Amino acid sequence: MLAQEVIPKREPQVIAGLIRDNLKTVWLEGKTAKRGQHGKHHGLVEGRLRVRGDLPDGFAVGVFQPGQTYRCLVRFSNGGQTDDRRRDVRGMAIKLLDVPGQKLLPGRGPVTEQDFILVDHPTYFTATMAEYVAFNRYFTPMQDLRGNGITVGRILAAGWGLAMLWLFHRKTLRAAREFAGRQVGALVSLTYHSTTAFLCGDGRAVKYKVIGHGPPTATVDSEDGLRQDLWRVLAEGPAQFDFGVVVQADAEAHPIEDPTVDWGTNGADFIKLADLTLFRQSNAPDRDKSAETMRFNPWMSLPAHCPLGFINRARREIYRAMSDLRRHKSGRP
Repeated sequence: MLAQEVIPKREPQVIAGLIRDNLKTVWLEGKTAKRGQHGKHHGLVEGRLRVRGDLPDGFAVGVFQPGQTYRCLVRFSNGGQTDDRRRDVRGMAIKLLDVPGQKLLPGRGPVTEQDFILVDHPTYFTATMAEYVAFNRYFTPMQDLRGNGITVGRILAAGWGLAMLWLFHRKTLRAAREFAGRQVGALVSLTYHSTTAFLCGDGRAVKYKVIGHGPPTATVDSEDGLRQDLWRVLAEGPAQFDFGVVVQADAEAHPIEDPTVDWGTNGADFIKLADLTLFRQSNAPDRDKSAETMRFNPWMSLPAHCPLGFINRARREIYRAMSDLRRHKSGRP
C-alpha cells in the first residue's frame, strides 16, 4: 500500500543507541556548542513561501493552502566540512513562521513553526536501519575526533571505526562518499531534496524538492567561499526557488523505508506547490547567532505532513537530544 511504514518491534531500543552515538559528535567552538552534522552554516536568510493558487486536486493540505503566504527563515550549511572548497553535502533547512496548529514534536506544544530539512543529493546512503546503525557506530568516532580534539583514545576509536566500515560496510561507505562528494559554487542554484518521505494528507506520500534558480558560479576558491557568494548574490537582489513534491505512485518503485531509492528517476512525478523567495538582504551578527541556536527538526510539523520511514523516526529523538545537549553546553536556559 502507498504511504505505509514498516516499524520493527525493537526500534525504540535501537534509536536509544543511536542517540548515545550521535551525542558524541556535538563539539565546542569557544563557548558555542556546534551541531555534529551541518555544524558550519553559511547564513540564516529571510524569505517568503507563497503557495500556488491553482494547486492540483488533493494537494491543498496542511500548510499548502491555495494562495497562502508564510514568512520563513532558511539556514544553509555544509554537512561536515569547515572548508567550502572540499567535497561535501550542502544543507538547506527551512523554517516557516506563523503556522497555526499543534505540531508533532513531543514537548513543544502549540508552537507556530513548520520545518523542512533538505540536502543537495536526492537519496540517503543507508537503505536499512541496520546499515544506519552500523554507519553511526563506526563513523561517529571520526566526528568526535575532528570536533572534540585529539586524544589517544579518540584516535584509536576513529581508526577502528574506519577499519570496520572499510572491511564490512564498504558499500555504505562508498554511498556516503557519493552523498557528500561534490564541490559547488553557488548555494542558490542547487536543487535540494528531503531524501526521506512525508505524508501529504491521508494516503499520499511525497518527498520534498526545492529547485534553485540563482546564478551558477564556478567552485569557490576560499574556505568561506560559499558564504561569501551567498551574501554577494542576496546583496544584489532576491533569489528564487521552486518548492514542490515528488509523489509516490508505486509502493515498490518508490519505497518508504529505503531512502537510497530515487523516486524521481523511478517514474514519480514532480509537482510544484509553492514559490520560495529569499529577499534582497545583507548579513548581520545576530543572524549568525540565530543560525547557531535555532532548532530544526522534521517533526516540527503539522500531522498532515508527518515524517515517514526509519531515518525520520530516528531523527525525531536524535535531533531533540542533540539540541538539548547543545543548549546545555552553550549555557543557554
